[in-house]
Amino acid sequence: MSAAKASSGLRTGLRITGAVFGGYAVTALAVTTAAALLARSGLARSEAVALAAMTGFIVYLALLLWAFSVHSVARLWVVLALAMAAMGAVLYLLA
Repeated sequence: MSAAKASSGLRTGLRITGAVFGGYAVTALAVTTAAALLARSGLARSEAVALAAMTGFIVYLALLLWAFSVHSVARLWVVLALAMAAMGAVLYLLA
């Protein structure tokens, strides 16, 4: 196996891992953050969770599609990490 093929396989593996697991982590934090913000804004807690969970499917799909369209794998991981940090900070402030 050539070095170019190995490097290409590594980039593909990192992209798939970022899309599936990183996208899931960002979506889980987004759903949690959205539910907390909606409940705090006056929506019933059960309705806030249901609405946030339903929109989570769209967020996850958008992240999956974006992960395979972004040019740089490094950019993918940086954006996912920044999104997780930002939503984690919001959740920390809401608690």
